[in-house]
Amino acid sequence: RQAFKMKKDLQKAKKLCEEACDEVYMKYDADLSYDHYDPEVQTFYLFQADHTHNQAEFYMLEELTKKIKKINKRWQVGIKYDDLEKYEADVHASKVKNKEL
Repeated sequence: RQAFKMKKDLQKAKKLCEEACDEVYMKYDADLSYDHYDPEVQTFYLFQADHTHNQAEFYMLEELTKKIKKINKRWQVGIKYDDLEKYEADVHASKVKNKEL
C-alpha cells in the first residue's frame, strides 16, 4: 500500500517537473528537461541543455519546489548541467554584463 502511494507521488512529481520545464522555457527562455529522480538524496533532477539561450537558475524553479514539497517535504529539485565549467563561465560573464560584480 505504501509503495503504491510512493509510486503515485513520484509520477505526480515527475509530471510537475515536466510542466515546470515548459513554463521555464516560455518565461525565461531556459531549456530544461526532466532527467531523473535520485532516491538516495531525494532529489528530482532537471537537465539543462548546453544550447539553451539563458542559464537555468533555482529562482526559476521556486514554484515547482513548493509544489513538490507539498507532496513530500523532504524532496528537492536539482539542475544538472551538460558542461559545468561552461555554465560557471556563463554565469560569471552574465554577472559582469549586468554589473553585479
